[in-house]
Amino acid sequence: MADKLYEAFKYVIKYELKSSIRRYIVLGAFDGILLSLSILLSSVISHFPISDITIAVFSGTIATAVSSTWNALVVELGEKKAELERLEKQVLKSLRGTIYDYSGKISAVLSAISHGASPFLGLLVLYAYQYSRNYLVSLILGLVFLGILGLLYGEKLRDKALTMVQLIIAGLITSFLMLF
Repeated sequence: MADKLYEAFKYVIKYELKSSIRRYIVLGAFDGILLSLSILLSSVISHFPISDITIAVFSGTIATAVSSTWNALVVELGEKKAELERLEKQVLKSLRGTIYDYSGKISAVLSAISHGASPFLGLLVLYAYQYSRNYLVSLILGLVFLGILGLLYGEKLRDKALTMVQLIIAGLITSFLMLF
């Protein structure tokens, strides 16, 4: 069984890891950055103390991380199960306990872990504020991180640039809405 798990892990790394993990990291980090920006900016405008801001951002990030992990795990396990069933119909036999079965489960777990861990990248926005005590520094840093996330997504340079602009616009819209 250990050999099958090892082979399944190699299969996941070779064929599935790059796109799904990258996608989940971008999605989770995007959520974490927008969450941090929104709480930070609205709290600074409302003159909340830094300790309250920190608790709010950490609490929101933890909730987002748990939600992201569970969502990714449930969705990915369901998708991998459906894929395995389609493949079983094609080959007319059960594939339970095979590399294909194990690789689907490993892929789902790795996707869930990456989606759950990535919202914590949003804490960098909070740390920038704690260090500088300047919300503009945090806002600019958050927008730069969103731009970097956009560059990680997509294959062609044009697609990456478009995604970068879209994510930055989302950050600006979120920041603007916090003014009201």
